Amino acid sequence: MIEIWFLLVLMTIQDTTPLIYKSFMGYESQEVCEEMAVLAKDFMMEIEMRRGTGDERTIKMESFCIPFEIFESEKPKGPEAGA
Repeated sequence: MIEIWFLLVLMTIQDTTPLIYKSFMGYESQEVCEEMAVLAKDFMMEIEMRRGTGDERTIKMESFCIPFEIFESEKPKGPEAGA
């Protein structure tokens, strides 16, 4: 088993959908996950502002980096991978 850090961002927008969530792939460390959380939240805020759904006063976001152990897997290589 290997440990990954799963990124989850929760968002609520005033006077609209009470809860929106976005999940992102697992990262190799908590530090990388936290760095990606900042980028993800900035990106999500920019999208909502472009949509005209709100701004920093009417949108609340929180991110979580959750440790999780997964099974190691090796991807098949070569021509037999598609067989």
